[in-house]
Amino acid sequence: MDCCGSVPEVNAVVLTAWAAFGIGLTTSLGHCIGMCGPLISTYSLAQGRTDKRFASLAPALLLYHLGRINAYALIGLAFALLAAAAQAALPTAAVRGGLFLLSGLLMVLLGLGLLGKLPTARLLESGRLGRCAAGRAMELIGTRSMVGRYLLGVANGFLPCGPVYAVAAAALTAPTPVHGAGTMAMFGLGTIPVLLAVGLGAGRLAPQVQRRFNTVAAILVILVGFAFLIRAGKLFGLVEAIKWGFIPVW
Repeated sequence: MDCCGSVPEVNAVVLTAWAAFGIGLTTSLGHCIGMCGPLISTYSLAQGRTDKRFASLAPALLLYHLGRINAYALIGLAFALLAAAAQAALPTAAVRGGLFLLSGLLMVLLGLGLLGKLPTARLLESGRLGRCAAGRAMELIGTRSMVGRYLLGVANGFLPCGPVYAVAAAALTAPTPVHGAGTMAMFGLGTIPVLLAVGLGAGRLAPQVQRRFNTVAAILVILVGFAFLIRAGKLFGLVEAIKWGFIPVW
C-alpha cells in the first residue's frame, strides 16, 4: 500500500489523538498542577467555594475548562491550517514529509525541554504572549459571570506552555484543520480530570510524584516525535513500511 494510503493515514490520526490525550493526562499530574494549579485554586476560592456551594462551583469550573479546551482547539486549527496551506501550495509527498519532519523535531526538542535537558520551556513560557495572557487571566480571576468564566479559560488556554506547544506541533501533521483542532481538544480533555479535582479542593501530589509524571509526559512527547520522524523518513522514501503485525501503521 502507498505510504500516503488511507489506512495508514487514519491510523496515524487516531494514534496521534490518543497520544495527545495521554500527554494531557500525564502532564496534568505533573507540569499542569504546578503551572495552572495556583490559578485554578485562586479562581475556585474567588467563587466563594464551600461544601454547600459544590453544586455551583462544579459548573463554574466546567465552563472555565470549556473555554480552555476551545482555546486549545483554536491553536490546533491554526497550526493545521498552516500545514494545509503548505500542502495546497505544493501537494507532494515531500511537503507532507517535511511537515512530519518539522513536527517530529519540535516535539523531540520540547520533550527534552520538559525533561530539563534544554531551556525550551523557560524560553517559551516567559515571553510577552505569556505575560499578556496571564494579565488577562488575573483580571478575570474573580468573575462570577458565565462569559467571564469562559473567557478566563480561553486566556488560560493561550498561556505559553511547553506541553501545549508540543501537541500543537503534532497538529502540523493533521490531514485536515478539523483533525488538528481535534488533536488539541483531546489534549485538553486529558487535563480535565486532575485540574477539575484541584479546583474542587483535592489534595495536591507530592513534588517528587509530580516530577515523575512530568518525566512520563516528556518521554511520551519524545516518542511521538520519533514516530513522526520515522513517518517523515517513510514519506521521503528512506524507511520501509512500518506495520503492527499485518496492520500498516505509518
